[in-house]
Amino acid sequence: MYKNPYISVIKLFILLLSFAVTTQIRAANIDNIRFPKDGWDGNLLNIVINGPVYLERSLEFDLPPPPNNSSQETIKELELLKKYQAETRTPEQVSKILIEAKLGGFSETFLTGGPFSPEMQEAAAFILEFSNNESLYFIVLSKIRFHRPRPSQLLPELVLVIPNPGHAAYPSGHATQSMLMAEIVALIDPNIAESARNYAEAIAKRREIAGVHYPSDSAAGQYFARKLLVELTKVDEFKDILAAAKINYRDLKQAAK
Repeated sequence: MYKNPYISVIKLFILLLSFAVTTQIRAANIDNIRFPKDGWDGNLLNIVINGPVYLERSLEFDLPPPPNNSSQETIKELELLKKYQAETRTPEQVSKILIEAKLGGFSETFLTGGPFSPEMQEAAAFILEFSNNESLYFIVLSKIRFHRPRPSQLLPELVLVIPNPGHAAYPSGHATQSMLMAEIVALIDPNIAESARNYAEAIAKRREIAGVHYPSDSAAGQYFARKLLVELTKVDEFKDILAAAKINYRDLKQAAK
């Protein structure tokens, strides 16, 4: 049977890459590396100080800790990010990464950039902004709790599409925010639930392609989003706004016919 010699070369390259990443990640005191205190965006402190308006500050979420820096899971994740750097950064992906990295207006960016009709964009705008504002406190608090370093802190040769944001990696804020919004859109119109969730997952994946998040950050954010939604649905104000959004969406769709 003919054996392609290039296959062996590729396997050797992957083996050497894995060895290099493993060696670097197991350097002395690697598990003590955290997101630097002087790297935090001071504006985030205002989110913690102000807190949510309707959700209780004392709410606790069973978010598991991220993998240790020296763990096999982290090593594999860093190898995957290097693969993304080499293979997945198309001009289209980079363009979307840059748009989604803009500060502020996340709910607007989510709606206008996604697979949503003008009617959904108008009907969902307020409830998504409301939910995003309520959730940010808990997202930032979790980042402070875990202070996970950004991937490039463990693997300095990782080239970033955008600068590291001014906060720790875990959980991913973009993954949390986008999946929370997708789940709310799904409540307004269950017929587009799958496309909304797929879009949220794509946003999270692009943060990995950009080099600023590990896949486990994204998974934690998506898990966290669903936990946040459970708490939001217990709030009377959220329920009232959701009911209004559903009526508005129905009326807008009727008017568009």
